[in-house]
Parts: sequence; C-alpha cells; structure tokens
Amino acid sequence: MTENEKQRVAIFRFSVIHEFVGGAALSRAEKRRLMKQKCARKWDIPFSDRTRISRSAILRWIRIYKDSGERLESLYPKGRSDIGKSRAIDKETGLNLIHLRQEMPEATVPVLIRTMDKRRLLLPDKELKPTTVYRFLHAQNLMKPPEDQKQDRRKFEAELPNDIWQSDVMHGPMVSVEERQRKSYLIAFIDDHSRLIPHAAFYPGENSDCFLSALKGALMRRGVPRKLYVDNGAAFRSNHLSYIAAALQINLVHTRPRSPESKGKIERFFRTVRSSFL
Repeated sequence: MTENEKQRVAIFRFSVIHEFVGGAALSRAEKRRLMKQKCARKWDIPFSDRTRISRSAILRWIRIYKDSGERLESLYPKGRSDIGKSRAIDKETGLNLIHLRQEMPEATVPVLIRTMDKRRLLLPDKELKPTTVYRFLHAQNLMKPPEDQKQDRRKFEAELPNDIWQSDVMHGPMVSVEERQRKSYLIAFIDDHSRLIPHAAFYPGENSDCFLSALKGALMRRGVPRKLYVDNGAAFRSNHLSYIAAALQINLVHTRPRSPESKGKIERFFRTVRSSFL
C-alpha cells in the first residue's frame, strides 16, 4: 500500500476507537454498550470488502495505539497478499451463495446454509459458518437492510464545553479584492454545549486550505475539541484534514446526507449573522 493509503486506513481505525482512547472517562457499562454498537453496525472500511469489525480487532487497535504512546502510525495496516478477498469462502462457493441469495432474497443465513448443503452446492468436507456467510453476503450488498427505525429528533446538547464543535461554511457578500469583485465565505465553529464561537472569519474560498486556516485559528484560541462535526463538502473530506484530526485525537464526524437538522446550532448562528449584519 502507498503511504497515503496507509494513512487512510489508520485514520479510519482511529475513528473507530476514538471514544475509548480520546480521554473521556467511560464506565464499564458505557464501554460495553459502545463496543456492542460498533460491532453491530455496518462500516465502509477502506480497501476492504468487509463491512463488519470484530470486538477482537477493535481491542487490538486500542492496545497497539496505547502501547505506541498514542502514535497514529501504529494503526497502519500490515501487508496482506489477499486483501479484498474472502479467505473463508472459495470462488465457486461464493458464486453459488450469490445465485441462491438472488433466488431466495428473504431467506435467513441458516436457511441458506441448509439449502446449500441440501442441493450439494458445497465442496466435499466444506462447512459454512453463519458469521462467514453473513459477512460475505454483506460485502456483496445482498443482505436485507434492517427496517428503518424512527430517528430520535429530541434536542441534543454535548455534556461539556469542547466536547463537540460544529463547523460549516456560509456564503458571504461580494467584496472588492484588487479592484475585482469576489465572493466571500464565512467559516465558523460553535461549541455544542456553551454556544461559544471558538473562531469565525471570512475567507476568499471554501476549500481545504481556507478551512484548515480557520481550524488553526479555533484551536489556537480555544484548545482541542473531542469531536468535530462537519458536513460532507469537499473541504471536509480531504485526507489531510482527516489525518490532522486523528493526529490531534479529534474524532472527525460527518453529518448524514439530507439531514440539515443535525447542524442546527451553527445554522442558527449563520441566520443571526445574516439578519443582524448582512
């Protein structure tokens, strides 16, 4: 893997273990609940067709990160010659599973395994484990997604200052720059608990360089937050920003698409700026 690819994997692994190593005191019950959630959810893992992370993998990442003195480089992946391939299911069995799943889209994993055995679609002395089949079908996007659950829309507030910062970009007025009219952009940060603005300033663009400059200003004035909540714009998706955040032990969290209410506090600040000053 290239250095950039290794960095992406390390950043992803840090985002998984951040709550366990980020300094916040968690009770044993909270750790168990958090671990259960992480093992149950579906992940978009860089350079892998897997979508699940085991408890042992998460514990291993936590251990090596702490043993290294909290160095992000410790989370770099070790080379594997078969990366991206299932080592538990051979090609022929995988194809048979895919065809059977398309034929029986509502069947559970145990039913699929029994049907594979009944139809003699398995190689001699080959045994399929439910977890292996489940992981394989998830990687092929052939598992039925869970029923949509009603989202909790109750008002949320971080427990402490510097626990969570929200950040976004607002399109500002036209300004004169070297006798030319250029658009300005307000990049701002707001503390989720106190509503304090760590930093807000107008910039000539909304690119990664401008956002990193704004972030530096916020960090210099108010320290390091535990989480930084941003949307999915290009400036917030740069690998450089992800690496800086992970190196500073900031959990960089992106909002879900089409979910404007999740950034309500920073949007309320922008509305005040527009109505009072612009």
